[in-house]
Amino acid sequence: MTVSRSPTFGSQALSRRAFTAAGAASVAMSFCGRGARARETAFTIMTVGGTWGDAIRKIIAEPFAKAHNLRLTFDNRPNAQQLAALQASRGQPTIDTIELGGPRMGQAIALGLISKIDQALAPNIKRVFPVLRNDYWAARSIAPWVLSFDKRVFSKEEVEQRGWSILTDPKVKGRVAIPNFGWMGEVWLNSVNQAAGARYDQLDPAFALARKVTKENGGVVMISNDQGMKLFSTGEIVVAPFWSGRTLELQRKNLPLNFALVRGWSPYGFGFSVVAGRANPDLAQKMVDFSLSDEAQLAFARGFAYVPTLQGLEIPSDMPDSRIAPAAFDLAANLDYSEVVKYSDASLERWNKEVVG
Repeated sequence: MTVSRSPTFGSQALSRRAFTAAGAASVAMSFCGRGARARETAFTIMTVGGTWGDAIRKIIAEPFAKAHNLRLTFDNRPNAQQLAALQASRGQPTIDTIELGGPRMGQAIALGLISKIDQALAPNIKRVFPVLRNDYWAARSIAPWVLSFDKRVFSKEEVEQRGWSILTDPKVKGRVAIPNFGWMGEVWLNSVNQAAGARYDQLDPAFALARKVTKENGGVVMISNDQGMKLFSTGEIVVAPFWSGRTLELQRKNLPLNFALVRGWSPYGFGFSVVAGRANPDLAQKMVDFSLSDEAQLAFARGFAYVPTLQGLEIPSDMPDSRIAPAAFDLAANLDYSEVVKYSDASLERWNKEVVG
């Protein structure tokens, strides 16, 4: 993969962004490992909160802290606020490691907010498929961003045939949603746009669809995973771009949902990076390595039906949802985030005026 201060991905392209939410507050939480507090080393992790943050705490952070006698602090805040916080503390950062992906990861590299991964301290990065890593970051899982729907409303065949345009169907008026720009909306827009054959600097096809969903079909703008789960669970929405893993989770709760890998679906990757400027970055490097381990990847795959990224990793037979057929990637978005971030500001302004304004 080529990185010119922003990453370019191959066909298993990945993603995640920044969301401007009025009044959104960051929450810092501490976890104390065993042993005398005076002998513990402080270690701060920045990520989102909610169920996702809870999983990071349980699967990665707490086992790592126990092994290294760390006193953990979590800086949990919405994606959009994270890079601004790192910029504000440039020179004297208080964060050791941050979870990134997609445009935000490209921006962090371009701004010099994260350091290169030291392969001597994080050897697992060499096991990640080359298309899913760069010098600064590696994905520990792929989370397919797909088109989820209620099986009582649409058949899978119809969804696959109609693709994203099904979001404008009048029979789902007031029961449809799209992601907010700063959550997954920027990635979704660019994926839809690429499927329509348009350029990064010409998002008219994607904005036309988003505008029609919200202005003409009563679409809700979702701001988080948890909100999407709630909207599908209560039946307030019956179709939306969403995560395949979360859709499968709702299936296991007996909700009549399914998903389709339509043209322009997004293989989304997420992983930890080392914040630049910390006095002792070695622990963050080791944290990155631990997060990429077999155990951590399989735990996330099992919990969220995500796809691990390690070459040669054997996926247990009872985890069929963590496999994707190679042919499905022919339909996937192949986004160059070094191009996406060039137009982020203009796209956000347009989103606020045309889609949610």
